[in-house]
Amino acid sequence: MTSDDASSRHGDDTVRTTPVRNPINIESLSSWIVNHSSPVLQSLIFGVEGRSTQDEHWLQERMQVKQFGKRIIHVLNMNIYNFYPETDDCSLVHKYIGFGQSNPTYLLIITNLSHRNDALKVVLRRKPNKIAHPSSHALHREFRVLESLLRYNKQLKQQQQQQQVFDKSVPIPTPYAYCKDETILGAEFYLMEFVQGRIFVDPRMTSIGSKEERTEAFKDALRVMANIHNVPWWLIGLEKHGGRASGKGKTNPTYIERQLQRLLQITSKQSQLMKGSDKHDVKKVEKSIRQIAQVLSQHASQCPNPFGLLHGDFKIDNLIFHPTEPRVIAVLDWELSTMGDGYCDLANFCMMYFMPSIEKGWGVAGLGDMKLEGTGILTRPEVVSSYCQYHDKARQGNEHLTTRTNASRAADYNEAMAWAGFYLSFLFFKNCVIVQGVAQRASIGVASSAAASKVAGLLPEMVRLTKHILKEFPPPKTQLKSNL
Repeated sequence: MTSDDASSRHGDDTVRTTPVRNPINIESLSSWIVNHSSPVLQSLIFGVEGRSTQDEHWLQERMQVKQFGKRIIHVLNMNIYNFYPETDDCSLVHKYIGFGQSNPTYLLIITNLSHRNDALKVVLRRKPNKIAHPSSHALHREFRVLESLLRYNKQLKQQQQQQQVFDKSVPIPTPYAYCKDETILGAEFYLMEFVQGRIFVDPRMTSIGSKEERTEAFKDALRVMANIHNVPWWLIGLEKHGGRASGKGKTNPTYIERQLQRLLQITSKQSQLMKGSDKHDVKKVEKSIRQIAQVLSQHASQCPNPFGLLHGDFKIDNLIFHPTEPRVIAVLDWELSTMGDGYCDLANFCMMYFMPSIEKGWGVAGLGDMKLEGTGILTRPEVVSSYCQYHDKARQGNEHLTTRTNASRAADYNEAMAWAGFYLSFLFFKNCVIVQGVAQRASIGVASSAAASKVAGLLPEMVRLTKHILKEFPPPKTQLKSNL
């Protein structure tokens, strides 16, 4: 990950910091790091696969806590920690990257290690201390996907060294170690590689100097997305990852049919738990969400439903780009990853074309009020076209492996465009439920971001926009049938 602290280097569309809100127990963490059995982790910290009983105290006794930062809006929570274990002038520095309603994320910076000339940077992601819904913040799923993709990338590297082929890898931070013991930091967490690069909060990418590089950055993001959807999941340990159904019909529902059922259960529960709100307004919002779900459900059994590995929240600000080149070097935030319909990731990426710019105050940046001509930013049809082209390249050589599922289907531009409104409406519907959850957590005081109240206030506008997209871009005519 990147702190991108110096916005003067990368421009106003990259990551800045905010005051820390969720500090962690550094003594407990240092003890866990020292005593963990992972050879990779021990080698990173100590340079060898071993440690002494003195190392734990050596780390703990030299840490003090300081805080600084400036407030921004962003979709991640990152706290920057600096360790100075070999000096008496030790400090622990917190930076917090705000807005995100997801898992708090920390960066450990350990300096003055005897086996390194530079500082060691390790990212820590943990679950929030309080979780409103049992299935949310699936950190274990995120770590499992990263481990599997690491194996996949290593296999590909060996194959691609022997011949010049299309790069099918999925760039990720290397996962190091997982902790299930909630007594260490109050919640489960894991450690992974810090990837230095650029995270663009604003999809306009104004800090990129040329429109040609901006175009290449967008295209490379779509290449990586297509690669994700063509990962042979059953060969890399993801057989039990998410749902497996890939057919159509009541006995074998599509991915979106299953999602609609689950999301309706969640919205009902969130409405019940809402506190301090006008009950009439709560019921009105829930009714609107259910109406949208009913319309979507009428078409869900007939949607294309290509089956494969999903990222679950694929968008510009969940990608790390190379510090100077227009290419993706890491994909972040895999907690929503599952097995399902790849067109959902594509629609998630395209949501920004319907969202207003960050200046409009939604808290997230979009392209909806921007003239794209001459900017190098792809139009929505160009995004779909590029994705389909990369999807075809990623499939080449794998056709014999994918005949067991709908993953064997090539992404078709005409099909993708015909169903684009349906998938966009579903993704906006899903985000309505997510924003409702933010509002619910804010009402009971467990939201993970200081911007939660502002985000919650967007719910009526999100519902309106979802209805508008469904009306303006209806799905193809199908035999209407709802299983809700």
